[in-house]
Amino acid sequence: MNTNTASYPIPKTAILAIILATMALSTPGCSKKDEGPKVMTLEGKVEQLELKANGTGVLTVLYFSEKQNQDVLGTALITPTTEVLIDGVIATAKEIRIGERVRGDVRVDKKGNKKTQIVVKIYVDRPKTEG
Repeated sequence: MNTNTASYPIPKTAILAIILATMALSTPGCSKKDEGPKVMTLEGKVEQLELKANGTGVLTVLYFSEKQNQDVLGTALITPTTEVLIDGVIATAKEIRIGERVRGDVRVDKKGNKKTQIVVKIYVDRPKTEG
């Protein structure tokens, strides 16, 4: 019994297509920076808190900016999905006090030249009172 397999020549265009497909898959994508949202952690003192009845609103915090080498005011939106933890316990934004120190994870969304800061999570550690 003859077990020889027939050998068919591969067209040059097929070889070229395989080479081009391999190159396209192995080269990195566009060198433009990813402009998706980024999350950064900030720490500072609550200067202002404007809340609506539904618990959403705007938080203004005075924090130290390493980039500007000075204290700056930053504002961010509090949304229905913002998580608030006071001394490790789930709370609401209404329980945050003006003047207290907070730490927060803030998502920065960019659309063109417009930036929107949204508070993802706020951490408040209140000093323990002796009594």
